[in-house]
Amino acid sequence: MNPIRLTRLLFLAALLAATNASATDVSKYDPRQLPVPPIGRIPAIQPERYVLPNGAVVLLLENHDLPVVKGTAYFLSSPSLAPNDRAGLRELAGEVMRSGGTAAHPGDWLDDRLGAIGASINSNIGAGLANAGFRCLSDNTAEVLGLWAEILRQPAFPADKIELAKVGLRRSIAGRNDEMLPMLFRTGTLAIYGKDSPWSAQPEYATVEPISPGDCQALHARIFVPERMIVAVYGDFRAADMKKLLAARFGDWKKSGTPKPVLPPTPTSVEPRLVFAPKDDVTQSGIVVAEPGSRADDPDYAALQVLEQGLGGGFSSRMFQHIRTQRGLAYAAGARAGSDFQKPGIFMGFTLTRNDSTMTALGLVRDEVRAVTQSPFTGSELQAAKQAVVNGYVFNFEDPSQVLFRAAYYEAIGYPADFLQRYQKALEDVTSEGVLAAAKRKIHPDRQVAIIVGKESEFDRPLASAGLPVERVDITIPPPPSKHPGVAATPEAKRKGGEWLAAAAQAAGGSAAWGAVKSVTISGEANLTMQGQSIALTSEETWAFPDRQVSLQKLPFGEIRQGFDGKAGWMSGMGQSRDNPKAAEETAKEWERSLWRLFSDPAKVELAALDAPEKVGDASYRAAAVLGARSQDLTLLFAEDGTLAGCAYQDEGGGQMGPARVVQLFEDWAPEGSLRYPHQSRMLRDGAPFLQMKTTSVKLNPAVTDGTFRKPAP
Repeated sequence: MNPIRLTRLLFLAALLAATNASATDVSKYDPRQLPVPPIGRIPAIQPERYVLPNGAVVLLLENHDLPVVKGTAYFLSSPSLAPNDRAGLRELAGEVMRSGGTAAHPGDWLDDRLGAIGASINSNIGAGLANAGFRCLSDNTAEVLGLWAEILRQPAFPADKIELAKVGLRRSIAGRNDEMLPMLFRTGTLAIYGKDSPWSAQPEYATVEPISPGDCQALHARIFVPERMIVAVYGDFRAADMKKLLAARFGDWKKSGTPKPVLPPTPTSVEPRLVFAPKDDVTQSGIVVAEPGSRADDPDYAALQVLEQGLGGGFSSRMFQHIRTQRGLAYAAGARAGSDFQKPGIFMGFTLTRNDSTMTALGLVRDEVRAVTQSPFTGSELQAAKQAVVNGYVFNFEDPSQVLFRAAYYEAIGYPADFLQRYQKALEDVTSEGVLAAAKRKIHPDRQVAIIVGKESEFDRPLASAGLPVERVDITIPPPPSKHPGVAATPEAKRKGGEWLAAAAQAAGGSAAWGAVKSVTISGEANLTMQGQSIALTSEETWAFPDRQVSLQKLPFGEIRQGFDGKAGWMSGMGQSRDNPKAAEETAKEWERSLWRLFSDPAKVELAALDAPEKVGDASYRAAAVLGARSQDLTLLFAEDGTLAGCAYQDEGGGQMGPARVVQLFEDWAPEGSLRYPHQSRMLRDGAPFLQMKTTSVKLNPAVTDGTFRKPAP
């Protein structure tokens, strides 16, 4: 018999035997009869606390259960320390503190050494607080703590690591509108704080580009100072030994004398209105109602956490039950109490719904938010919400190290060390009447902002039907700054650029030969390199010039088709098909860069020769900017023999692929009919290989119909 089948039968027999054996007393296993122990208490800890002469506060808590030591240092920060024209500086400097290492121990060396001994060091600069931590085996404590202290005090911020971090920031900018909920919350935050508030500042390509090592050093010097350092160390050490290590590494760190970072103000109220952010490439809308919230040290904090859970914190919450379960209108529904620690947060009630139920869903969200200020939770609602909050909080602080690091965090921001225990006691005392009273004090349904992100043309009712003034905002991502600002389009530069292109067209067979081609099908084999992985594919692309295009890519994991029929774009693959609203713009850009457009009538392409050549690796090319191009910084590259060597432009990227300077090089020119066509091409993104393609077939003027470019039937 098959051994797997035999094992299954033996398991089934054992299960049946166990069932029969207990059949006489099944009630003892009834989950309703099982005793539920009372929820545990958050452990009270007694760390040793002392202060170094330079003002640094140290909390030590020994635990010898495991041979591990971990520590974290906290420092006050402020969003005002990074000017709006350098938005992204905090994120970048916090990353490069660790990735760039120090002058004595560069980042790559740290990666290797820490990996070899199973240790880690991290760093981060947040809006209100910065921190850096370490974790290691106790045998390596002295070494790792020394490296951690170097990073805290003397980070190098090397230029190459800053440039690498910028790549990551640019990718996050490119993909920030890809997920509805983060985009919705970001738009809501902007609506509450206003575009000029440091709390609303977000990285843009133009603000990330100029960040320099000097900017990082200056920010570090304002934040990482000993007189505002709170250090917590936990684990397998002796307090006397740890004190000596900390004194050796931080004792000579002089006070900076810099002023304490001040948090910028937040509004206490907002003007009621509906803020609408158009986004036409989505099938669902995001909806938020919001207003300024409160701090966690507010007396209503515990009641508001229970309110958040009962209003929109889970499957049994009011919003989930009424909007999603009963009405079937929501993909998601929830609420945020709006209680932050260092500043007042933002109260939010939100949902995601189909475009065609947007205004109905907005009304339901507003109704639920109003109802929570009018009717108390029932006994079952209170019990479910309160139990979820209490359980989640206690289980987050089961370990004494979690309590220690939270106590250090509280000391850094000015909260009492026993805030956790006070909060747990406050939760136990929460009642339905207390939740309702807190809701009346903190939630003002008639003084809220409604925010919608979605496709307006598909909404079930006009925006004005909400009865609020409508404010339209633009959430599109501004393009990166030009690499060639202020091109000198002098008559001489334009004449020279035109001559270069005319000569290249003649070398490729002449404009008459290229202009005679009205449609083309090109097949090829390619190799795509992304994130260190190489993917082989084949492709076939058909054009009917200038604006109809369809392509097929065959990849190892399936086929992808996309096209544009002159009016609408589409994409299909992996069993799914969807519209592509960006297809018109993408096709127009691809057409303006294509050889068919450039060579068929070169006199219509307005160029300006650039004074400086464009270097690609070890090669150097004459360069001419295409004036008025849709593609940012579109530049044609010409070889010394007069042929068109390639083109370069700024690609906006998207998703995980951020913007980059793209260079496409044309090689292996060979006859195709009466013209010459490049049968090899290479594409680089920011100088790194991205795509290498070999053309296997070029069909000139193939027969095409309107149906060739239409979206396939489902």
